[in-house]
Amino acid sequence: MYKCRVWELPPALLSCLQSLEHNPWHPLWIQSNQPSQVEDALSGEEDKEEEEEKEEETTPAPAPVPERPVVPQLAGASQVLGASEMSQVRAQSMLSLHLPPRVTGYSWSLAFCTSRDGFSLQSLYRQMKGHSGPVLLVLRDQDGQMFGAFSSSALRLSKGFYGTGETFLFSFSPQLKVFKWTGSNSFFVKGDLDSLMMGCGSGHFGLWLDGDLYRGGSHPCATFNNEVLARQEQFCINELEAWVLS
Repeated sequence: MYKCRVWELPPALLSCLQSLEHNPWHPLWIQSNQPSQVEDALSGEEDKEEEEEKEEETTPAPAPVPERPVVPQLAGASQVLGASEMSQVRAQSMLSLHLPPRVTGYSWSLAFCTSRDGFSLQSLYRQMKGHSGPVLLVLRDQDGQMFGAFSSSALRLSKGFYGTGETFLFSFSPQLKVFKWTGSNSFFVKGDLDSLMMGCGSGHFGLWLDGDLYRGGSHPCATFNNEVLARQEQFCINELEAWVLS
């Protein structure tokens, strides 16, 4: 038979252990409860990763690079858009940025011009027959100012106003200014026998042309909240063109 021997701790050591149990500030207690260097390193890496994730979440995405405008093909020579090919391309590019996306890449066909078809609104309506697509109306007055309008559908005789919110007015003075639909009313285009009107409000038209396509006018209107397109509210037309986009 083996006998178990019980060892008794010396009183000094026993007293030391008891004081350690009840004193959290004892050096041995602090050392035993401090994290190891490995734990410190792992904790530091986790904190760093969390900070990087937060930075990625808060960092704004880079702004998209604007696409270069698509210069449409001209089926015809323009007397209004510019005297040189470079000036015509520049005017086309600037206008193309404001056209509806659905007509991007469409060719521009010269359906009417006063130098070829005469100064007559009736002739303009006749040249529009058979076309249903949108029309870009550009003109130059006798002061050399270039301005016009974009119509979402072909120009025609009508009992009332027609068109959509894609319609807008514009002017080069000399930089391009575009006046889009405000949403206040739907007075886009109205074709009479003796006048063509675009935009209306408080008895004023954003752009109107007479039956001879010789005189016209432009006033601020609620439809487009536009400025006067010409240098004066009343003007005389030097050249006018209607381009069908198709």
